[in-house]
Amino acid sequence: MAGAILSASMGALSTLLPKLSVLIEGEYKLQKGVKGKIRFLKDEPTSIQTLLVKLADNEERLDEQVKDLRNKVRELSYDMEDCIDLFIHKMSRGDHAATNLVKKTPRKIKKIWSRHKIANLIEELESRVQEESDDRSMRYKFDELATLFIEAKRLVGIDGPREKIIRWLKEDDDFGRQLKVVSIVGFGDLGKTTLANQVYEKMKGRFDCSCFVPVSRNPNVAKMLADMLKELGSCVDPSDDERQLINKLRAFLQDKRYFVIVDDIWSIQAWEVVKAALSENNLNRRIITTTRITNVATSCCSSLAGYVHKIQPLSDQQSQQLFFKRCHGLPLAIITVASLLVEKSNMDQWEQVYNSTSSAFSHQGMRDMLLLSYYDLPHHLKTRLLYLSMFPEDYEIEREELIWRWIAEGFITEVRGQTADQLAESYFNELVNRSLIQPLDIQYDGRAKACRVHDMVLDLIVSLSAEENFVSIVEGQSYNGGGHKIRRLSIQSEHVGDEAMQEIMDKWSQVRSISFFETEEQGISPHLQKLQSLRLLVSTYFSHLGNQHVQYIGSMFQLKFLIISSPHITELPEDIGDLRHLQTLDIRYSRITKLPPSIGRLQRLMRLLVDRHVELPGEIGDLHALQELSPTRNFSIKLVEALRRLAKLKTAGIYLIARERLGRDTTRYKEALKLSLAALGKHGLQSLGIFNCELMEEELMDILCCTVPCLQKLAVGGFFNTPLPEKMASLVHITYLSLEVARIRQEDLCILGDIPTLLCSELVVLLAPDERLTISSQQFRGLKESEFSVMHRGGLGMLFLRDAMPELRRLRLAFRVHKALSKMGFEFSFEHLASLEHVIIVIWCGGATRSRVEVAEATIRNAVNIHPGRPTLDLQFFGNTQRTPSHLSKEITMSSEWTGTSCLNCVMCCTRT
Repeated sequence: MAGAILSASMGALSTLLPKLSVLIEGEYKLQKGVKGKIRFLKDEPTSIQTLLVKLADNEERLDEQVKDLRNKVRELSYDMEDCIDLFIHKMSRGDHAATNLVKKTPRKIKKIWSRHKIANLIEELESRVQEESDDRSMRYKFDELATLFIEAKRLVGIDGPREKIIRWLKEDDDFGRQLKVVSIVGFGDLGKTTLANQVYEKMKGRFDCSCFVPVSRNPNVAKMLADMLKELGSCVDPSDDERQLINKLRAFLQDKRYFVIVDDIWSIQAWEVVKAALSENNLNRRIITTTRITNVATSCCSSLAGYVHKIQPLSDQQSQQLFFKRCHGLPLAIITVASLLVEKSNMDQWEQVYNSTSSAFSHQGMRDMLLLSYYDLPHHLKTRLLYLSMFPEDYEIEREELIWRWIAEGFITEVRGQTADQLAESYFNELVNRSLIQPLDIQYDGRAKACRVHDMVLDLIVSLSAEENFVSIVEGQSYNGGGHKIRRLSIQSEHVGDEAMQEIMDKWSQVRSISFFETEEQGISPHLQKLQSLRLLVSTYFSHLGNQHVQYIGSMFQLKFLIISSPHITELPEDIGDLRHLQTLDIRYSRITKLPPSIGRLQRLMRLLVDRHVELPGEIGDLHALQELSPTRNFSIKLVEALRRLAKLKTAGIYLIARERLGRDTTRYKEALKLSLAALGKHGLQSLGIFNCELMEEELMDILCCTVPCLQKLAVGGFFNTPLPEKMASLVHITYLSLEVARIRQEDLCILGDIPTLLCSELVVLLAPDERLTISSQQFRGLKESEFSVMHRGGLGMLFLRDAMPELRRLRLAFRVHKALSKMGFEFSFEHLASLEHVIIVIWCGGATRSRVEVAEATIRNAVNIHPGRPTLDLQFFGNTQRTPSHLSKEITMSSEWTGTSCLNCVMCCTRT
């Protein structure tokens, strides 16, 4: 089913059709007659899919009647897909009722088909689309004419080129008797037509007759010549062929001084036809042509007095002039219009945007402008944007969660060369680039960790989602969902009223996804067991949901995405293994401590996100589609051995068992880990977090360098006390590195500094170095973020030489002030970090005197203040001093706060101990 993507405008048609094909061509034991009926049912949806694609691409032009017809077909597609999904599910399980279902399903679909009077709908829809298409083509003609008659004072960047062409055309006008041709050439949509028309309007009054003739890529020659005759002022006989029309044109123009614009010529052959129709005389004729093709422009001017004018894009100053002319300094307006224009580099398209945003910059005016941006989106992006209406106002939407929710909903499919999550991330970035979502917490690699939707954008997409019946939202005590069935439900109310609850229950039998946000769901959760068609269930917070309410989860056979975050849930049912479509299981914020063995039956599970205390069964090795496994403790030998069977695993986290617990099995455990790491490396493991590594501190780094060469992110925790191996420089794909070491030496720092691809480094050192650490200009050339933390004894001395870390934007240092009593004391030197923007200093004050803390603070502030770039300073104090100053009142224990600044795809989202 590659390429089948669910769309807000087309419903489930694109995913339904492949499923009907599966029934016809698959291995299901269907009677011949039943297959024939299903084949018949497949034909009609196929015939209207093309129509719906056209409507989706031009939905801003649809009238209410067409929208209503489209909506009925869309809702029908959802009903049919749910019916087919149930059929396939029953057949796959081999239920005793499957035989009856074979006979009933085609009848049931036909009943649905008949109930919606779909034959009449399709016929009417086709008729309305044709009518709309005719109207639209007419409208496009008017739109094209509108661009020709723009007032010159509203144009930007037109004066210079226009006057240059006019001067050339006028030269020798009073003395010469020759033909002159100007050919305006430039790539698509640079404003060639607008420029030609401005010259035309200025000069046409000097001639006996004139015309403006568009040619286009595939011209209708007879119509083009007839249009020229009519515009020049001659009569046209509909029966004339091309030769007769050319002769009439030549005869008409023989004794006239004429001015002709030939717009948008795509071939030399087209120009030759036009040229043949233009009579030769000595009356100072003038011709202007426009084309995108240089050799066509040259041909237009060859053998004639010609001038090729190469049109250029607007300069930065001209672009700014046009931009500010319309936005009046309003930030959201500027951002929105800039995003809309990001791929529109010419005056014609800019003027179209200008005309479309003619309303005042009021609240309604801004909404209209945002609507223009929405209509400018390709329809696949519209669906992704509308989905964001699921989230409450000001909600921080995690990028990873959003991407995998899109995938689970069927909005993303793999294409050649890109996985589904890679493609989804490109769509996320496209929405960011268009300023329709606001990126949050930009990471070292340039990716946003999360996003937020601007209030006005959210208002717009909520209203559009309601119109499309795409998302139903419950806010406050009420629900206003109209008469539609609920397909996607977002409950954003702490208490749902009884009346609203009853209305929801009446309409949600075929709901596809549910998201709860800070909800007391007592009146909701018991009803979830009815939702066999549910594909996505997210409980951001369930205050009352307990173990008795998760027993029905196994019956939701379509479920693809499941997040459970209730603190009252301590176990999963055994039938969790029946969710054969499940892609994401996230129970990190529940109290579940053990997964049932049936988890191994989840053959499509790609992400398993659990708390570090969760005990995993050995059946984890059966999850052949698994790509991401968050770090957990109690990684037994059986689990370590199971890892090597996970050929698609890209992100993994492992807590090794302590040496004293292994006893005689230590050697076997080490060997199993080596073999599994080698297997994962062979399969392309990209991110690895490995903790409690004291067991293998002598050899772990050597093993990693040899077995996982494709690693891009690596976190190693356990304060190993051995020097770093020089072969670490062979990890040429590493962009993120987090290490916990007992000591750090200058030699170790040099080894790390030689890793060419490193963008972010985190070093947590148990004991302060006995020497000043120096960073030279040859080390860490690409590093953008750096963290250096000293947990215990000693001072902190770091010296950055000139041109050191030229790309470093963010620096984080942490130390204990009362331990900084070494011969070095405090020593900070930031001024040579040319790109530094943010400095974060964490000072642990426990046991220190007030005066010592103040000295440390003063030293840090002075070091930052003398930096020429004046980076921002975030100074954080934790713990008690012996005499606590008023501004150091915050208390926090080391065990709960000592965490890294970056996240290794959920691997490093754990507290160091």
